[in-house]
Amino acid sequence: MKRVAGFLAGAGGWALCLVAAAGVAGALPAATAAAAPPPTPTPTPTLVIDPGELPPPADPALADTVERDPLELRALSEPEAVLAEVGTELRNAQIAGDQRRVALLYLAKQNACRVVADWDCQREAGELAAAAAAAAGDAQLQARGLIAESRARMAMRDFARSDRLLAEAERLLKESPHSELLADVMLAYSSMSYALGRHALSAQYAERGLGLLGPGEGLAMQSRLQRNRARALARLGRAIEAGRALDLATQFAERLDDPKLVAELYLEASRLARHAGDVSAQRVYGQRILTLANQLRNAQLSGLGHEVMGLAAADNREFALALRELKQAQLELRGIGLDSDELRVLRETVQLLLRTDPGSPELAPLFERYLVLDAAEAEAERTQAADEFDARLRYAERETELLRLKTEGELAAERERGLAQTNRLSRIVILLGFAILVALAGFFVTLRRSNRRLRELLAQLGERELQYRTLAENASDLVVRLRLTGERVYVSPSVRELLGHSPADLPSDLRDLAHPDDRERLNATIGQLTRDGGPLTVRYRMRHRAGHHVWLEALARRVNGPAGEPEIVYAARDISARMRVERELETAQAQLRAVADNIPAMIAHIDSQQRYTFVNGYGATIFAREGDAIGRTVRDIRGEALYSELEPHIEAVLRGERVSFEGQAEVGGRTYDFQTNYVPDFADDGSVRGFFAFTFDISRLKEAERELERQARIDGLTGLANRRHFDERLAAASARSRRSGAPLALLYLDVDHFKQINDGHGHAAGDAVLREFARRLRTNVREGDLVARIGGDEFVVLVEGPDGLAAVEAMAAKLLPALTAPMVVAAGESRGVITLPVGTSIGIGYSRGGAGGVQLLAAADRALYAAKQAGRNGSRHVAID
Repeated sequence: MKRVAGFLAGAGGWALCLVAAAGVAGALPAATAAAAPPPTPTPTPTLVIDPGELPPPADPALADTVERDPLELRALSEPEAVLAEVGTELRNAQIAGDQRRVALLYLAKQNACRVVADWDCQREAGELAAAAAAAAGDAQLQARGLIAESRARMAMRDFARSDRLLAEAERLLKESPHSELLADVMLAYSSMSYALGRHALSAQYAERGLGLLGPGEGLAMQSRLQRNRARALARLGRAIEAGRALDLATQFAERLDDPKLVAELYLEASRLARHAGDVSAQRVYGQRILTLANQLRNAQLSGLGHEVMGLAAADNREFALALRELKQAQLELRGIGLDSDELRVLRETVQLLLRTDPGSPELAPLFERYLVLDAAEAEAERTQAADEFDARLRYAERETELLRLKTEGELAAERERGLAQTNRLSRIVILLGFAILVALAGFFVTLRRSNRRLRELLAQLGERELQYRTLAENASDLVVRLRLTGERVYVSPSVRELLGHSPADLPSDLRDLAHPDDRERLNATIGQLTRDGGPLTVRYRMRHRAGHHVWLEALARRVNGPAGEPEIVYAARDISARMRVERELETAQAQLRAVADNIPAMIAHIDSQQRYTFVNGYGATIFAREGDAIGRTVRDIRGEALYSELEPHIEAVLRGERVSFEGQAEVGGRTYDFQTNYVPDFADDGSVRGFFAFTFDISRLKEAERELERQARIDGLTGLANRRHFDERLAAASARSRRSGAPLALLYLDVDHFKQINDGHGHAAGDAVLREFARRLRTNVREGDLVARIGGDEFVVLVEGPDGLAAVEAMAAKLLPALTAPMVVAAGESRGVITLPVGTSIGIGYSRGGAGGVQLLAAADRALYAAKQAGRNGSRHVAID
């Protein structure tokens, strides 16, 4: 309700603006929310680009350094034609086993999908391109596939997955460098940063990408990077720099044949024109965008063009025209499922209706649609915030670790200085005492010789005593002499600085000022000094004159006083700041431990000897079955089998590399799929002193992926293999047949007059016939033969290594009576159970070992046609090679 109230409250005064959406180089950016033009618009700055700023005319060898299939270039201007042609090319490349060619064709397909704004198509094509490139061992092609999939996921607002894909692509390109592809990764990071509202970071990524390219190299890439830079600079309020970058991008694009890129630049230009209050320029750019949308048949681009025209009309107070254009934009964006863009257009449309025609009957349904999309957008934002939590947590962990290390260093230095100063004071006291004793001994030795010598010795003793007192009274540390009963004998003047008391104001027993919790420890220390003599170090708190307590650290020992009675002498210093730092460090460590223990992942630290030094609460629950992990090695805890898989990753992280991998492990009789990240722990000198391990249980995710993969190859009605599964098995079987020279056969069947069954008895009866037909077919073939449904009533049986054509014909003869026996099927609630006669025809394609899968399927199809021509309920064969 707060979101609705905010919308209604601001509907009359909200600025009309064009919002540049979170696009990437491969995903067309939408309009970006910018403030409405002020009462006195700032004129658009006229930019003159110094020809020296532009690279020299493009060298064809540098203008595009990325290997592309010709279809990928055609996709920029003829996307639908490319989508129609690429399927045949892909099948031919797959049959030929050319995985590198398959990867290039999938990249051409994703480019066509990008131009027509079909993000699911682009995501799938990018994923398949990366898989084919990995099979071919081409790291650069694999990186291109990952970048394409990342762009599609960005357009679908799946930023977490998109970030992981870009990180993997960057890793591959560091191993197999390519400057233009690395610039492409920077472009994608720039677009993602912009989509997340980090405009300064977006501009930095764009500038990094430009820095990777030389003069005239990758003009399309330079144009897109300049476009991203312009968009980010505009949001940062740097309009002149933004216009300059956009002009550069346009001049680069004019050297290329890329209407999609030109359209993106027109969108950016229209946004800057609107910000400057130039309605005529907005309309010019909007018309150009619509012309390109018609040329490319791109629904998203058409919707954005209508949005530009609608906002220009609204700025010019042509409200009827503005409403028509905005509603057309909303319909086109809704038709292709771009909810975020549609939500933005709906916001502008509803605001315009509230301002010009609050009683319009169109307002209610438009506002209802706005609320639905707004709720979905809010949910997406919450999901995005959850994805970003992991990154913030890792950053907080690093910051906390740095703080811990810094604090430990400071404490160590402070202790070292304190110990050194205490040792110096102790040595001085001991030396002075020793000097006094020597002087006294000399005095008694010479007492008999002369009174004059006695006076001289007494003068020397007085001087030594003066030095001692001067030292004690001017030291910053507190110097105290106590009787063994605790009664003070002497307190140095530094007590004024430490406790705010003068020596005369202090109680006779200084323990009266001690904190109640520390008095027992002080009594125990005095008792130990009385027995053993010390020295001892003790920490305690004393009450300041102002009422607060001061932490002191004292070095104490038992000595003999002037009259020979035992005394306690100690020197104390203020350590309140150090204690405060230690408490803060303990609190920070406790908080970090609480966070780590409650994360549903195993977090551990392992030293350079592969021994566990830390395991969080989640990991401790796993290790509890195997004993305490701390101090034990990874080999001891995880066992030889799993350690042999982990060892290469451990060796890599101990060399200073970040490592991420997935695997399986059995714990407590259950098999887990896991994902692990190893992060090196560097010492101050740059050496690796261990590493951090972050392990997540991804069993459910992997199980879901395997189930989806299985469902993608199974026909939902009959439970048989579907066309995709059959095509894969046929290609593999034909390859094996060509290598080994073994025969291969394909039986092609369909249900005779199946349309009459559907029309006469209903689709329920037709579906029941297909299920029973599939059951009989599967029951009457060999266990290793593949049975698949490849069409409505079309079935195939793939037979590898048959004992000749006669054996296949005998198999077909066995199938005919089993398949043509009358079927008792359920025809729905109104018809009940009925008995239907069913006929079939079988076409046999037979290869002696040299035919490809496509040839064999075509031969079986011809044979099926011949069987139907011969009167049905029979079989025919066509043998090839």
